[in-house]
This record gives sequence, structure tokens and C-alpha cells, in this order.
Amino acid sequence: MRIPSGCSKLERAIIIDRVKGMIFGAILGDSLGLATEGMSREQVQKAYSNGPIRFGMDDDQESAGVNFIRDTFRSLFDENDFGDDAEQQLLILFSIQENRGTFNYKDYATRLYNYSNRGMRGLDKQPLGIKATTKSVLSRPHFLESPHPTAIDVWRKEIDTRDDSGSLVRAAILGVPKFWDGTTVIQNSAECCRITHPDPRSVISSVIVSTIVARMLRGQDLEMEILDSSQPSPLPSPLLSKPNQLPLSSTKLPPTPTSTPPTPTSATTPTTKWTDSLETDRVLMSLVRAVIDANKRILTAPNTDPLFQTPETDANLMQEYFEQLIKTCYQEPLQLSPQLLHESHVFSCLGGASYVFTRVIPKGSETEYFKRLLMDIVMQGGHADANGSVAGALLGLRIGYGCLPSEWVVGLKRWEWLEDRVEEFCEML
Repeated sequence: MRIPSGCSKLERAIIIDRVKGMIFGAILGDSLGLATEGMSREQVQKAYSNGPIRFGMDDDQESAGVNFIRDTFRSLFDENDFGDDAEQQLLILFSIQENRGTFNYKDYATRLYNYSNRGMRGLDKQPLGIKATTKSVLSRPHFLESPHPTAIDVWRKEIDTRDDSGSLVRAAILGVPKFWDGTTVIQNSAECCRITHPDPRSVISSVIVSTIVARMLRGQDLEMEILDSSQPSPLPSPLLSKPNQLPLSSTKLPPTPTSTPPTPTSATTPTTKWTDSLETDRVLMSLVRAVIDANKRILTAPNTDPLFQTPETDANLMQEYFEQLIKTCYQEPLQLSPQLLHESHVFSCLGGASYVFTRVIPKGSETEYFKRLLMDIVMQGGHADANGSVAGALLGLRIGYGCLPSEWVVGLKRWEWLEDRVEEFCEML
């Protein structure tokens, strides 16, 4: 996985800083997201008012924010701990390391299965928060022998959970191995996604995130001609917009202790709209559009490329998915119904991440904007840990490890252990 000379416009030190920022950004997003996972916006408002939520080593002054609530679900986690979304990413990191810089989806499938039963080696904690689709696929008797066919079988039988965001949290790290080789990045991302989520919406979302990471590390497209020559203007947010536009879904908390988070259903009034006041970074938006355009055949021409195999055969439905993707990620005005959001959680997660990723961040304000953008995502409730993890990964990739809030990073539970593991991974670059 050693970076070849001339494959990126960035120096190796900058690439490593971005990779570390991406990994820790994802972990921070997952950890912070646990504060509102499974909550409606009304529940978030009641528990945290308008925030912010106190996290990491924020000082004890009242201005630092509101403490985590400790209800049935959240009491299962230690303070500043992370959940399965971060741990699934770490499993990929370990798999790549032990396979000498390459990704092997069968090796990862085995690690994921073992993790779901025994937790992660070295952490002395149970796996908490695994999403319904992933849990269902892992429980099938033939999963280890044939993970992809097993996932397709579950996909055919369990329609309601086909496209949850459980696989998207793994996508960012898969943009790192051989980031200079776009085909390898796409193959790794699609194969990893299909271990548990063969739905085409999940696959294209995963490929988009992985490809954005790879292109950012190559430094290409960042100097490309901006497709839209108009002045930048705020775009409607897929997470922070009006109630009838794209609210995150959520539900009541479980009455008894369980390692499974509450299942989101519906949402109401947003608690904050600071992010919606920010303008669009036109260069980064052009990058997102270019990545979507390059991979749209997953939905517009399914099964014409061996990289993009899907069990979905309804061409009209695939076209609807493509239109949903476009509206969710960058079309304005953005008007998607709550019912559509309920049916397409992965697009909601992707849309929220791409939205905060493409906001204008003033030079010198990276740390503060990271905190506020991520907090805005989390304060919407719903699938907050997954939404926070993917958004945190892209934001961390953008600003780099050196600009992450140190009080959050060192405040993470097991921070030193995480630092060692990530350093070992980056030594391979």
C-alpha cells in the first residue's frame, strides 16, 4: 500500500494527516452520535435543548454544553466511548494491515462475524448497536461460506431494512488502499458493501464515499473547472431542512436494556439550522457531482459492469433511485417526503455527509467548524451515530487530523489505543 511517487499532488505528510483526520473524524462522529441515536427531534430538544452536547474534555463550564443523557440505551456505553460504526471501520483497518495493504472481503466478513459474537480483540467490550440488516445477514448459517449470496437472500426476504446505513460507515476507509487506482477503490468498496447490503442504493452510496476519499487523497479534481459559474449560495440541507423536506427518522427508546439502538421512524421540527446559513464550496460540490456522474451507471445501467452487480432487476425502480440520489445530494430546491426518507436511510446519511462536506469553511476556522457542523448533524437525532460517523469521516478528511478538536480526540475513551492502531496503519502508506 506504499504510496507510489507521482500518484498524488499532495505530499505524503499531508496524505497521512488527512487519513488520520478521516479515521478519527469517523470515530468522533460515531461517539458523539450516540448521544441522540434513535431519538426524534422533539426528544433531542427535550433532552439537550438547542445544545451543544458536552463531549470529550470540554471544560465543565456551563458554556461547554449539555451532558449526555443516560437512558436505557445510552447507559450501555461508557462516557466518550464509541460503538459498532467506528469498530467496523477499525476491523477493515486491521484486515488491510494483516493482508499487507490489500482488502480481502472474505477476510473482512470473517472478522465481522467474529466481532458480532465476541466483540473486538483488545477492547474488552461487547459489540453494541449493530444495525438490523447487518445482524440478520451475520446470523445466517452459510454466511462465512458465501457472504455475498447470503446477503442477497436476506435482501430478497427482508424488504423493510434493505437500505439502512449500516454499510456506509465502512466506506471511507476503503478509499485509502491504492487510492491512486480508481478501479481498485470501487471494487473494494462494492465488495465490502455487498457483504451485508447488496441493495444498489447502498452500493452506490458506498462507492461515492470511497471515491471522494480517494480523489481527495490524490489531490485531483480540487483544481478542476467549477461546473457552475454562478455565485455560491446556500443549498437546502437534507438533514436540517423543513419538516417536509428531509427529517431524520427516529422512535421511542427501548423499554429494556439491549445492545441494539432504537429504530428510527419519524421526525419533526429541527433543533438548529446553523449549517444552512453556510454557503456552498463550489469546488467540493463539483467534486461530489463528478464522483456521482462517474458512478451513476450502478443505477442507470445496472449489471452492465461486473463491478456493479445488483439483485435489483426493476429498471424503473432503479431510475427512481437515481433521481432520489440526485435530489438528496445536490439538487435544489430539495423536496423529498418523510416517507421517502424512511425508505432510503442510506441516501439520507450520504446526503447529510456530502452536505456538510461541501460547506464553505473559512481558513483558520477548521476546528470550530468541524465541531459545529458535526454537532448540527447529531442534533437532528435519528440514525445519529451512522450519520455522524460518515459526516465526521469526510470532514476529518477535508481538514486533517491536525485541525480536529484536540479536546475531543484526547477525550475519547481508549484514545491512546486508537492512536497507536491508526499510526500503525498509516506507516504502511
